[in-house]
Amino acid sequence: MPHVLSWERIAKKEGKKEGKKEGKKEGKKEEKIEIAIRMLSDGLPIKSIAKYTGLTEKQVNALMH
Repeated sequence: MPHVLSWERIAKKEGKKEGKKEGKKEGKKEEKIEIAIRMLSDGLPIKSIAKYTGLTEKQVNALMH
């Protein structure tokens, strides 16, 4: 009899994929924030930081406080 995956195993496998995807997304966001903080410390304009990191100007401003 061929091996059949149960719904539970399928759901678990999909959950792991989704978790990895979310983890990568969060890691990229954290990296952007770290880069923006370094750019701020070097005195770069907020508008430029937002442009090059993909963060909004509001997000960059929030890093200053």
